[in-house]
Amino acid sequence: MTPRVIIGMASRMVESMFQPGGVYTKCGVLLEDLQPAGAGQADLFAAPDPRAPALLAAMDGLNARFGRNTIAVAAQGYGPRSFDTKRSQKSPSWTTNIAEIPIAR
Repeated sequence: MTPRVIIGMASRMVESMFQPGGVYTKCGVLLEDLQPAGAGQADLFAAPDPRAPALLAAMDGLNARFGRNTIAVAAQGYGPRSFDTKRSQKSPSWTTNIAEIPIAR
């Protein structure tokens, strides 16, 4: 599944759930069990976009040549946003940051 397909699905989900005046909080999406192209089971009903591999390769090439995030999918947004992660609400990183491991005294 290409990033364009994932973004398209996410956009349709957001549009169907949107309620004017609602309060929304940013959340993350975890993509597990990623596999090389062609290694996973194909979707029986999906029509693959033959342009997708070339487009992604071009985007990766531009980002490799000119720096990370030089080019991105428009749905990602650009610059500082009001929905950026609120660091004051972050959980401790006990399992990944040795400085945050609690010490019993």
